[in-house]
Amino acid sequence: MYPMHRYSGSDMDIRETICPLCGKPSLDGEVCGQCRAEKTRWLECPPRVSTVICPTCGARKEAGGWSDLQIERDDLARQLITRVIRLHPDLRDIGMTLTLDEISVNRTRAECLVSGTLFGVPVEGSCATELEWKREQCDRCSRISGSYYEGVVQVRATGRRPSPREVEETTRIACAVEASMRESGERLSFISRLEEHRDGIDITVGSQRLGSEIAAAISRDLGGRFTTHPKLVGEKAGRQVFRITYSLRLPRYSRGDVVVVGGRHMEVLGVEGRQLRCLDHSSGQVKSVPERQVERRAGHKGDAAAWMVAFRDGDLLGVLDPLTGVTKEVKIPQGREISPGTTVRMLKDGDRLVLLE
Repeated sequence: MYPMHRYSGSDMDIRETICPLCGKPSLDGEVCGQCRAEKTRWLECPPRVSTVICPTCGARKEAGGWSDLQIERDDLARQLITRVIRLHPDLRDIGMTLTLDEISVNRTRAECLVSGTLFGVPVEGSCATELEWKREQCDRCSRISGSYYEGVVQVRATGRRPSPREVEETTRIACAVEASMRESGERLSFISRLEEHRDGIDITVGSQRLGSEIAAAISRDLGGRFTTHPKLVGEKAGRQVFRITYSLRLPRYSRGDVVVVGGRHMEVLGVEGRQLRCLDHSSGQVKSVPERQVERRAGHKGDAAAWMVAFRDGDLLGVLDPLTGVTKEVKIPQGREISPGTTVRMLKDGDRLVLLE
């Protein structure tokens, strides 16, 4: 009788830990990582990608509408291409290099080199795709070019014309509100026209919300109140369409004005109805003054210039005119400590000098 041959435990371990494809050692006799990596399609690029750009403002069309994302063309191309490259979910330690080639104004070719670790094995691959830049005017630019508007903010002043400073400040406020709303995603809230008239300034806006926000901001910063006057201009999808005029009246006197009350110069700190809250520059006291007691407007604190103090003699200051170099004397208000060599703000009112705080 021939002796029976028995396999040892070590023989079985060797047979079970060999890759069935390449014969190399493998965990539990399964396909090794090298063979799995070679058989796996782990990198794919679509042959073509497209995006839509507004040729006027550079906005990009997305699934939910237009986006004002400000980004360089190359950076946007890299974002778009990276987004469509498909990688195997088991790929680790990913490294990616994109090389862009501008074929034309409307086409960009991209070569993509990717490296990583797949099933414990280092891998490297490449693919190519082409980005098509399509052009289409966005909703915002289309409305602007078509002279579309939903309201006009009319800024006027009570009993006077708005000063150049008020016109400049009104423009700054309106543009700041527009920029803030655009940053928050309200693309259709735009200013299409800023027109200065003899009696004030008109601000034509693309949305009623922008008109309301601008009118509120101007009245908050410069004083005054506004009223709304809607006008029916038609119907759209069964709904009435209105354009609104926001009529804003700046007060007769505004914050920063220097007025004369009872022969004394006072600076307007605020306006509440027909009452002015004023700083009396001769006494340093804040007073409430009825508008009817104002004799005239002497100027605005923004018109004041810096004058050098040459000397002090009791309650008198010698100040140097920055334009002529001539020394002039002015009385020091009560409670003010001013030393020679410092500068003070002076406002000219005819032949008189007004020392401001």
